[in-house]
Order: sequence, then structure tokens, then C-alpha cells
Amino acid sequence: MEEAVNSLAGDPRDAEARARAHPRPAPTQEAAAEVLGLPFGTYRRHLTRGVERVVEWLWQRELYGPER
Repeated sequence: MEEAVNSLAGDPRDAEARARAHPRPAPTQEAAAEVLGLPFGTYRRHLTRGVERVVEWLWQRELYGPER
């Protein structure tokens, strides 16, 4: 899972969000949005997209194995 999350590192917009999600998560999603200076709806949209990207990465790994 950590490798999947780290695969998002190519997009600089994800860096701060990854830092808040792992390894020191905010106690609530509302708190994470506040720390990042985002409206809660924007935070949720980014969170949803990040989860989708991690799921896609995991499926690719399951179907085709690790990158070589």
C-alpha cells in the first residue's frame, strides 16, 4: 500500500496531501482540509481522486505484476 501511495509522487500537487495522510494523519478529514488550506469539498474531491489512482495502481500491479 505504501508503494502505491508513493507512486503518486510524480504529481507535485499530491506531495502535501500525502504528507498529511501518511505517516501522521490528521484526526479528521475536516482537520486535514484545514491544515492544507482547502475547502472541505475540494479536499474530498482530491481525496476521492487519490483513492481512485491508488486503486488503479494496485489493479495494474495485480494484473501485470511489478514494473521491471
